[in-house]
Amino acid sequence: MSSAAATTQEEQVSYLREATKNVKSAAFHMKRSMDTNDLKSVLEHSATMLRELKTSLLTPKNYNELYMKVLDELRYVEDFFTALNKSGKPMVELYELVQHCANVVPRLYLLIAVGSVYIKSGEAPAKDILKDLIEMVKCVQYPTRGLFLRNYLSQSSRDKLPDTGSEYEGSGGDVSDAYEFVLSNFCEMNRLWVRLQQMGGGSKEGRKKREKERNDLRMLVGTNLVRLSQLEGVDAQIYSEVILPRVLEQVSGCKDTMAQSYLMDCLIQVFPDEFHLATLETFLTTCTQLKEKVNIRTILQNMMNRLSNFSDGNADRIPADLKAFTLFNDCITKVLEEKTNMELAEILRLQTALMTFALKCYPGRLDYVNHCLGMCASVLSETKTADLDENAIIEIEELLSIPLSSLALKVLDLDQYSELLTYLPWENRKNIATILVRSTLHTGTKLDTIEKIEKLFSAITPLLRDEAKDGDTPPTRDEEAAANGANAADFADEQTLVARLIHQMASTDNDAQFKIFSMARKQFGQGGVKRIQHTLVPLVFNGLALAQRVKSKEAADASVKASIAGATAKNEELQSEYKKAVEAVEEGGDKPPKPAPLDIPAAPVASTVSCRKVFQFLHEIVTAMATTFPDLSLRLYLQAAISADNCRFKAISYEFMSQAFIIYEDELTDSKAQLRALVMMVGTLLSCNNCEESDYDALITKTTQYASKMLKKPDQCRMVSLCSHLFFAPNYKDPRRVLECLQRALKIADAAMSSSSNVLLFVEILNHYLYYFESDCSSVTHKYLSGLIALIQEHVENLDENSDSRIEVEAICNATLKHIASKKETVGGKYEAITV
Repeated sequence: MSSAAATTQEEQVSYLREATKNVKSAAFHMKRSMDTNDLKSVLEHSATMLRELKTSLLTPKNYNELYMKVLDELRYVEDFFTALNKSGKPMVELYELVQHCANVVPRLYLLIAVGSVYIKSGEAPAKDILKDLIEMVKCVQYPTRGLFLRNYLSQSSRDKLPDTGSEYEGSGGDVSDAYEFVLSNFCEMNRLWVRLQQMGGGSKEGRKKREKERNDLRMLVGTNLVRLSQLEGVDAQIYSEVILPRVLEQVSGCKDTMAQSYLMDCLIQVFPDEFHLATLETFLTTCTQLKEKVNIRTILQNMMNRLSNFSDGNADRIPADLKAFTLFNDCITKVLEEKTNMELAEILRLQTALMTFALKCYPGRLDYVNHCLGMCASVLSETKTADLDENAIIEIEELLSIPLSSLALKVLDLDQYSELLTYLPWENRKNIATILVRSTLHTGTKLDTIEKIEKLFSAITPLLRDEAKDGDTPPTRDEEAAANGANAADFADEQTLVARLIHQMASTDNDAQFKIFSMARKQFGQGGVKRIQHTLVPLVFNGLALAQRVKSKEAADASVKASIAGATAKNEELQSEYKKAVEAVEEGGDKPPKPAPLDIPAAPVASTVSCRKVFQFLHEIVTAMATTFPDLSLRLYLQAAISADNCRFKAISYEFMSQAFIIYEDELTDSKAQLRALVMMVGTLLSCNNCEESDYDALITKTTQYASKMLKKPDQCRMVSLCSHLFFAPNYKDPRRVLECLQRALKIADAAMSSSSNVLLFVEILNHYLYYFESDCSSVTHKYLSGLIALIQEHVENLDENSDSRIEVEAICNATLKHIASKKETVGGKYEAITV
């Protein structure tokens, strides 16, 4: 074949097809000769087959394909040589015989195949044969052919090295012979690999093509480093004194960007972490000497990640005398000084990697984290915020996100953290704020001081309000809804996170707690109406809990003050009695013993916040929400009314109820919302046990009026029936008005009989009657129950026999009648008079 390089894909396919055909043909004849045990013919046909590897026409990719086909056939040759050895053939004769092959490349492949069997036979020391082979292969200097030839040598000898614990150790050599052999092979292969870049033309297209070809062949070189890492006898000392210096010498001396990048990465990946720790300073020194175009950031980042994973948060794994952070920082500083044109994103990535390393390997050293942030702030201060590209923004966000998972709220104590936040656009700051809030919630950090909360709110400002733009007018409510419609779910999730923070705003001091809530209210109020529905609700409920706590303290303080007053009065009384007793003693007589004074309790610590003040604070919050979120505000007013009633603030409870009623009248127009509100209002009134009777009477009368004005008759009927319970509360009983409500409900139900489904209303009213009958309400007698049961049975008879309405009504009615029958049997008495 010609030595001219094939340039087209069609030619490559043609050459590869022809070479493969020749290999198969020669292999066929070779195997025929093996069957007849004809050594001479076997060597001839083997040489013919191996001669195809002399070609320089194929690209490295196609050459590799041909090489693999030849290697498959060479295994048969090795097996044949092994069989000859077992039959008594001296391997030294065969070793000399194959050297008579006329062509260099076939001769060396055969020599390696025989040498492999020669070592296994034990007829000669392994170290001598390996040394001979490594010298022989030097005669092939064409890069592609030389790389694959040495790769075959490496593969054939990988299990025959005189390593520690190997069967070839001893007379066959020791581990030094093993790693010297691999190192020699590595050095030569690296030179051939680098030289491949210099072949061919100098055009840009030609250089790119060769770079791609070299990239395809890089594994051939890296395999040698893997072999070195697998040697059992290689320890940290051998690595640091022999192997690493030889490898780094090749790295520095080759002056090739691809080789330096790849080999440094190989060193990081294949050797143990303990070796890296022992040689870290040497490794980092070499990093500063690499070529300008080598991506040093990737190399340093990979090494830091490797050691970080090794440490895994346990600083004890890093030797105490090894200042790893300082070494990395010095290396990075020197790199930045030498590479003044490094992109901003790359600088930020370096500092991010260094900070990650510090967080994992030195968990308690916040000064290291602060140093990394300070370096980034220093670099960014020289760049205008408007000039930051997308990559730089992403890296700043990554830099600020990483410490949050482990430090949570502690990051706000770092000097440069808040400053770096200002370099991010609003949306990116929002992402950081979200992570910070999640981390704070996850760690359960207590927000117990104003200073701590102010720092947090400053950092999560993008979650608390919209971005302020110069010259913009505040958006209307409709504009806000439209802007956030597409992201409503995300917005709700963000605000829910903020709302959860309120539950961690806890201080044991009531005054401090009230100040915290007041500050939170001020911050949340600046977020606009779309946020307060999420954030102010938990603030109200926590405020109600604070009111109960303050009330308990006020009661306890009052008890202590009463004890102090009692003890003081008793002591004065004792002193007065003693004085009288002394005066009554005659001159010269014995004085009575002086009485021991009673212990006076310590005066309680004065509090500036009162329970009334807390309720006033809550009233202002709910009132601010009333016009925008009436349904929600009504619920909060009712809840506050119950809490105020429990604290025995009758007037405050009445005020909250009145505000809820105003919202019902002025804001609620939907019938379903009104129905829900009335049910809650009835429940709230029944829960309030400390109201003034006149106030309670006014409220329940108003509630009953609301019920009677419901739009739909069934709703009217049910709500009027429910309101009857307001007149039979534990502290307020008016049997006459109970009966009035029930009678009115019956009239409404009778008016709604246009629909058969409304027969169920009578059954529901019957259950209300039965409740009052069992509760001994004087106005509800057996005649009402008997008459209503007869009325229900009459209406049921008029329903279609198999209709769903009849089935439902009969099921519920029969259950009620069964209950009455059970009462007749077990209790008797007044139940006997009920006609079923």
